[in-house]
Amino acid sequence: MTELSTQDTLFLKLETPEAPMHLGLLMTCRLPKGAAPDFMQELQVRLARFAADSEPFNLQLVERRRLGQYAPSWEIAKQVDLEYHLSHEALPWPGGQRELGLAISRLHSLPLERSRPLWEATLVEGLRPDRFALYLKIHHSLGDGVGLINKVAGGLATSARGVSVPPWTEPPTARATARPKQSADEDWRRFFAEALGNVGRTLTRARSGQLIPRGPRCVLNGDSTGRRRVATQELSLPRVRAIARAADATVNDVVLAVCSGALRAYLAQFDRIPKESLLVTVPVALPRPEGETRGNAVASIHAAIATQQRDPRKRLLAIRDAMREAKEEFKVMPVSLHKAINSAGMQLMMMIPQRETANPERATFTNLTISNVPGPTQRLYFCGAEVDGLYPVSVLAGDQRLNITVLGYDKRLHFGLVACPDTLPSVQYLALQLPVALRELEAALKGTARAKGKASRGKRTRTSR
Repeated sequence: MTELSTQDTLFLKLETPEAPMHLGLLMTCRLPKGAAPDFMQELQVRLARFAADSEPFNLQLVERRRLGQYAPSWEIAKQVDLEYHLSHEALPWPGGQRELGLAISRLHSLPLERSRPLWEATLVEGLRPDRFALYLKIHHSLGDGVGLINKVAGGLATSARGVSVPPWTEPPTARATARPKQSADEDWRRFFAEALGNVGRTLTRARSGQLIPRGPRCVLNGDSTGRRRVATQELSLPRVRAIARAADATVNDVVLAVCSGALRAYLAQFDRIPKESLLVTVPVALPRPEGETRGNAVASIHAAIATQQRDPRKRLLAIRDAMREAKEEFKVMPVSLHKAINSAGMQLMMMIPQRETANPERATFTNLTISNVPGPTQRLYFCGAEVDGLYPVSVLAGDQRLNITVLGYDKRLHFGLVACPDTLPSVQYLALQLPVALRELEAALKGTARAKGKASRGKRTRTSR
């Protein structure tokens, strides 16, 4: 039996009917050439034969109290019933991205049953033309987005004839990695030990408002229901990299700028573009043991994304400079302090919905979360089918009504947008604005890109993510 860390425990405590705390991954695939008419039925049978013997899919939550405090633990499940955890459904005609989005929205709105291992998978057929999908969701207490992606990608093959396994099964080549046993109490002890050595810097950050950020009031924030609407989009990674080179920025800076431009267009519908820039939470992956996919290893930085700026080029440069400053602040703090601050922030966010109605004019902490998760750089295959899309589907935190998560795969950036449709309508429109914002950036930096190209002719430039 292993006790959960403070951060993992908070994802259980944060969960309410209005705020389900599970992550999702939508994988779309092309049917193999010459696939038999019963390929999907056979695939369902094949997947059901794989044992759920891989962490965290074989873990059962044990909810208990210790010294009067909530102290949940994980234990190896005696049996994982795949007839329950793995389901199969078909999209209604015409089986396009809209129908897929509605199906995933419905599945992502349903909470996970705590009496069973906290994950579910759904095989979705009927995605035209000649495609299907696998939607996987797992409770955030079991892991973060990076861990989920690594787990899924680790079981995929690099060719159509290669051996692949579903994420709940341990790949044949996987190496067992012992996870250091760490309790919630140890998290906090390490935090206080290291924080004492950083008292001056921490107090300076607190006085400057960096530890408790404030964003402007916006339609993106407020109470939500438990319903979710999922929208997807994809952009060319080489095009994004070209913009990054032209602006001396990172790929992530450009992603934030694209999101900023799309958010301006979206908020203009409501005639509610705040005079101050939106403030975003940007998750940052923390180091974890090699091969470790269980649990959360994430902290956050906060940055203004210049949504008040009309000019796309000036917007990108402002984001670039803000992110550079935020990264420098991030580097000087120890990992345990980042974890503790992130956990404290999560605790504060629990109080936001209640305070929302009491003071509707109050500033929010941050307006939304935008996350850029590294993914596989080569084409992958699942049971002989080519994987053509990997879309992350995340959670809504605190009073945030929108989450945007981006996953790089091969030469594309796959966007997963999650919103509460009852309080933030038309998230599909926001998704459609992402390629528009990309084109605006390209046009604004066209001259700069040509100059950079001439200066670096014959050289190969690499841009960090």
